[in-house]
Amino acid sequence: MAGEEIPEDVFEDLEMAKSEVEKELERARGKRKRRYPSNSDIAEAIKELAGYARVDPESFPERVREKLEEQGFYTGLVTDERIWRLYETLLRKGEI
Repeated sequence: MAGEEIPEDVFEDLEMAKSEVEKELERARGKRKRRYPSNSDIAEAIKELAGYARVDPESFPERVREKLEEQGFYTGLVTDERIWRLYETLLRKGEI
């Protein structure tokens, strides 16, 4: 058994199956769940955006969520109230 050669058509079938499995694994890896942002992640996004003078208060929470999404976070549960609470905390601490 150890010295036998694998027929060429069987070898090609194995290579094709291997490549299909690798493609399926790549697709599965691409569909991972995104992480929820922690308060410190949101605070970092706020600090980055707070430096811009032209961000109006109405669009600020949405801009923070966009920044977090760019970093790969799921922002479906990040509320405006949470963003403003963290913003206020950062102001009190003198971090922005």
